[in-house]
Amino acid sequence: MSESKELTLDEVRARMRAVGVTIAENRLAMVRKLLSDALVHVRALDSRASKTVEPAVRFGAGGGDQP
Repeated sequence: MSESKELTLDEVRARMRAVGVTIAENRLAMVRKLLSDALVHVRALDSRASKTVEPAVRFGAGGGDQP
């Protein structure tokens, strides 16, 4: 993944609404920059290259033990 996608202010606002966080409008540019910097390593990671070592957890609607 060679492209670096910057977050837009609208995406920051959408994330804020999703988690119920209130941030002053004059701070959004700083938050956008900090969030973009924090996500750069996550976005660069190719999760397909990581070997799964444990099976995924499965939940059944009926409860109890699943085979």
